[in-house]
Amino acid sequence: MIMSEDHAMKSSICYKNCLIRSESFQLIPNSSWVPQYTLTRQNRMNDFTAIPRHHARLDKVFATETEADDFALQDAMQWIDSN
Repeated sequence: MIMSEDHAMKSSICYKNCLIRSESFQLIPNSSWVPQYTLTRQNRMNDFTAIPRHHARLDKVFATETEADDFALQDAMQWIDSN
């Protein structure tokens, strides 16, 4: 379930008691986009207040922010599934 698809407000999804927020970035203006996400686990009180996990995939780059954000969200979901 996507909470926001507007890239002015970065894409965020809830997945298996985690909140994933895409935070893709460019190292320099007008360059490729590096996929990055922040993952926060939901605690027992149903708050997302735990310390977030940040992860940037410096080994992957994309032509657009949307492509990088989509990859980041999928990468985060795979990480959750494997842990």
